[in-house]
Amino acid sequence: MQPALRVGGALITAAAAVGWLVDRLRVPNPVARAADSAGSHTTGMLTVLVVAAVVAGAWALVERQRQRQRQRQRERGLGELGTAA
Repeated sequence: MQPALRVGGALITAAAAVGWLVDRLRVPNPVARAADSAGSHTTGMLTVLVVAAVVAGAWALVERQRQRQRQRQRERGLGELGTAA
């Protein structure tokens, strides 16, 4: 999942950079118009960011719990192997 997020973020950054460059060359581009119009939708953007942050935090907590459970299972397995020998 993390590589997909990194690549997605890099692609968004690259699109913004290309849009900025094209804008500097005074060529009309849809990226600049989209970025300018996004400024009028701040409540929606903030809502999406907050929801994404909550989901990411919950996902991180669940993954941490799963890792702890796996670690406990490994420790139990090693303990059982040690007593059998």
